[in-house]
Amino acid sequence: MEIVPIDIFGLHVDVPFLAPVGFQSAKLEEFGGQLCDPAKGLSLRVEQLRTKRWDELFGYEMSANFFGENGTFSRTAERVKLGVRNARTVGDWNIMRDTLQRFYTLMDFPATTVTTLATHVHAKFPSLEERDAWLGRFSYSPLISRPAAIGYVQIADWEKDIRVLIEASNVVSDGVFAMWDTQFGNEQDWESFLSSLPTMMENAANLFDIGFEPLRERV
Repeated sequence: MEIVPIDIFGLHVDVPFLAPVGFQSAKLEEFGGQLCDPAKGLSLRVEQLRTKRWDELFGYEMSANFFGENGTFSRTAERVKLGVRNARTVGDWNIMRDTLQRFYTLMDFPATTVTTLATHVHAKFPSLEERDAWLGRFSYSPLISRPAAIGYVQIADWEKDIRVLIEASNVVSDGVFAMWDTQFGNEQDWESFLSSLPTMMENAANLFDIGFEPLRERV
């Protein structure tokens, strides 16, 4: 099995509401204040929040960019999204995990709602030749110019299928880009569940004979 270090890590969650939430019901002024709360919210600054409105009922969007443009937040009448990218160290992951936990605690989704999760890493092989040799195992025809690994897998302690894609990275030289897409219900013990996400990613990737070194302590 190939074991490679992670250069860049990111994730994105997308949660549809059970029914559209109108502008009045959303109480965006109060909700924005909760997002800015440094103790229980996302510790956003007032100037980071923006709201667009184009209809009296469901036509609105609250959005924010934070973490130096590496964090994104969006809430509409139909769904709420949160993303963080360009994490590189274990410290970055701890901040990301804390942000997710605050997000889920603040939103307090009904247990019947479902999150769609997308995570990704760029991971570097020792050399271009070794990267290409590993990817070459997934080339089943001379007509395949850029081989990649893709499949839906199941692992222990995870209810939903996990879609895994691994291909050449266009960001990290000599590296691969790995992406995981899956879902989970919003009835979790968030502290323990969110801490398990790297294990889920690792176990799913292992089925393709690849693993990842732990995130670095510092860059």
